[in-house]
Amino acid sequence: MIATVQPRGIQAPASEEIAGRRIHFLGAGGIGVSALMELAQARGAIVSGCDCCGEGQVEHLREIGIDVQIGHHPSHVERCDEVVYSPAVPDSHPELVRARELGKAVSVRMAMLGRVTKRMRTVCVTGSHGKTTMTWMIAHLLVQAGRDPSVLVGGVVPSLGSNVRVTRGPRSRRGSWLVMELDESDNRMDRVQPALPVVTNIDADHMENYGSLEALEAAMADFLASAAGAEEPTSALVGCGDDERVLRALKLASQRSGLPVIDYGFGEGRAFRGLNVVLKPMCATFDLQTPSGVWRGLELPMPGRHNVLNAAGAAAAAHRLGLDESSVRCALATCERVGRRFEVKGDCGGVRVVDDYGHHPTEIAATVRAACEAAPGGRVGALFQPHRYTRTAALMDDFARVFASCGAAKVWLLPVYAASEAPIAGADHKALAKAIRKYGYKDVTAVADRAKAAAQMAKWAKPGDTLLIQGAGDVTHASEEVLALLRRR
Repeated sequence: MIATVQPRGIQAPASEEIAGRRIHFLGAGGIGVSALMELAQARGAIVSGCDCCGEGQVEHLREIGIDVQIGHHPSHVERCDEVVYSPAVPDSHPELVRARELGKAVSVRMAMLGRVTKRMRTVCVTGSHGKTTMTWMIAHLLVQAGRDPSVLVGGVVPSLGSNVRVTRGPRSRRGSWLVMELDESDNRMDRVQPALPVVTNIDADHMENYGSLEALEAAMADFLASAAGAEEPTSALVGCGDDERVLRALKLASQRSGLPVIDYGFGEGRAFRGLNVVLKPMCATFDLQTPSGVWRGLELPMPGRHNVLNAAGAAAAAHRLGLDESSVRCALATCERVGRRFEVKGDCGGVRVVDDYGHHPTEIAATVRAACEAAPGGRVGALFQPHRYTRTAALMDDFARVFASCGAAKVWLLPVYAASEAPIAGADHKALAKAIRKYGYKDVTAVADRAKAAAQMAKWAKPGDTLLIQGAGDVTHASEEVLALLRRR
């Protein structure tokens, strides 16, 4: 049975109309909330926000004229019409408490996203892994083809200077296109109406909100089938057919909705099938078998077989929207990486420093493998910061097996980034190091803090090596710290 999430406070009006409404967002610096704030402002809302610190997207929001306060105080909600929060915000948050006292409308982030994007023709990309890269690939293909979509991505795109792009032209009669990454984590996908849903994969994550993998699979099937409600001529169900759970969800959703399935992958019989993959340092070439023939010699300026898989999915979605081989070929060859998705932060003395957001065992395995492929002859040293105690506890053995076999020459572990969670006994970085050693991998070190880890990494590295900074928390700052130490050396 799928776990349900209960609303809190007085719920916001069901109408999607937000123009002129004064909307206050909690957690403004977060990548998802900040993107929603930008899109709400573009739709005519008077937007404000707050966060506990000035990191993340706070400065960017201020630069585009959005009032963001540092710290939390009940006075922040006095003049707004509505407050938007994420599931990470506790009921005791002073601004939520005050909003309820004043009878303000309150809505969860995903509900607001559904209202803001209503009447838009939405390409929704979701899944356990790869959705940020896939979203930007599809968006880039459409932008380069002159389609002028709005875009919401779960990471900063260098050419955008943010994670949001707002359409520049007038809407068509049916509405403008939006390419959007949809977060599946809090079991609220039903708040958004997709016209072209894309599912990358289904893996064991966020089980606290679903209860089981079977429930997550069922939720994905429901999400896919809901595309029928968009009444969009180009609607179809796009997903990775190499993932058995995705394939089952696609077939079930097609039976319910009557929409066609377009699957992609490397396996026999896929509608869009990657062939003859050649992986090179920092890039790849491949052929793509499609319903209109084989597209040969496609180039992708990203490392790793997993990114070729993402490119196949992006091509499938773009082809459904009318893009031809030439458009896809040219756009894929120029597609940049999203920030913190195997982002090369610098190279000093022959040592490459890479920052990556991946924080699930499946993501870590793919990233370390790509790092090894991108540095033939050199070693890979990985610094990992576990994200959330619940995930670390649930996937402890999976993390251990991945690190023991991923090919990294050295692994450092930082304390868990709690993300507002309370500690769980036996789910810390020292326990993870012990679990990794049980699988026979000895060169793993649990480090007390980031500064010590950066110093050890800089001392360990030799010319030709790659230092991989891995995780969704503040470990990202280690990349600059390591580079600074390497420059001094």
